[in-house]
Amino acid sequence: MENTKYIVPAIISAIIPGVGQIVKGEFVKGLLIIIVGGTLGFLFAWTFIVPILIWAWNVYDAFTSDSERSVVNDKGRRVGV
Repeated sequence: MENTKYIVPAIISAIIPGVGQIVKGEFVKGLLIIIVGGTLGFLFAWTFIVPILIWAWNVYDAFTSDSERSVVNDKGRRVGV
């Protein structure tokens, strides 16, 4: 199954948000999740809903993000075609 290699980044992101994206090579996205998600999670910790939504989105993104897949699968194709 093609998604099996994306399970590990999803598990890592479930433990430490943003690190799964960094493992996949999406450094800027991972750092933004760590900084923005951490800040929003801290500021809205009293609501309990916002940190859970940020965490759930992070795990989902680490599992389904296809930026690496498109680079691997489209090496021979021209960009924008």
